[in-house]
Amino acid sequence: MMEEKAPHVDLVPWTVGDVALGIVVVIGLTLLIGFGLGMGTVLLIGPEASLELGIEGSTDLSKVFSAFLDFLEKEGLLQLWVVMALGGMVVSEGAMPLMAWLFSSVKYHRGWRALGFGSFKIKRTLILVAVVLIAGILVNLLYEWVLTSLGVEVSSTLPQELTRTGVSLAMMAILTVLVAPFAEETFFRGFIFAGIGNRYGYGWGVVVSALLFSLAHTLTYMQVWPLLPIFILGLLLAWLYMRTGSIWPCIFTHFAYNSIALLFMIL
Repeated sequence: MMEEKAPHVDLVPWTVGDVALGIVVVIGLTLLIGFGLGMGTVLLIGPEASLELGIEGSTDLSKVFSAFLDFLEKEGLLQLWVVMALGGMVVSEGAMPLMAWLFSSVKYHRGWRALGFGSFKIKRTLILVAVVLIAGILVNLLYEWVLTSLGVEVSSTLPQELTRTGVSLAMMAILTVLVAPFAEETFFRGFIFAGIGNRYGYGWGVVVSALLFSLAHTLTYMQVWPLLPIFILGLLLAWLYMRTGSIWPCIFTHFAYNSIALLFMIL
């Protein structure tokens, strides 16, 4: 599987250094957006809010976040903060395809096709998409079952605050179902996987891109338990890219996976 030639290899001019720079810039922009959200939060609730929350020195992030949300709800600021936070996440996701486009189109003048936006065989691809989607879901369900059997708490539902109103639910759906599949597949598969694979072999490209994909989700949601199933999903998506020669099937699969996951989280 790992020895297959990745698609559009002749169209991938960016180097591993470019990939590293792109990753650093995306991380920097994400941190900057997070800092802006933090400052906006301070302005929203006031600098003395931590005293009212009673969480000084607490290292339990779930406790801190729960107390913070309760405080916002009491002050009537909860939905405003949720919209602000989700908006920041949409902008952060948008930084990924932007960075990939800057290298592919601006620096090397190769356009979107170098990132994998090409044609594919529909009938064959539908079968492969179904295989990857089913495999990804089964791995996730099996992993959750094992953790639950071992007594590890697994949270698979969204906080009610993120789905309480039509606005927040719509923004969450746009982020997870529309923005994330396009942004993340373009960056992790079209840019990172292709760039690393083109220089060091596609086995390394598959593993590194899947690992970064998994770490990004783990850090975003501040939960360690999804690390392994998301890593395996990343491996499957890279394999799908190699087999189909296009990034579109990866986006469709990611879209379907996130749609199903969002549905289960809401329910």
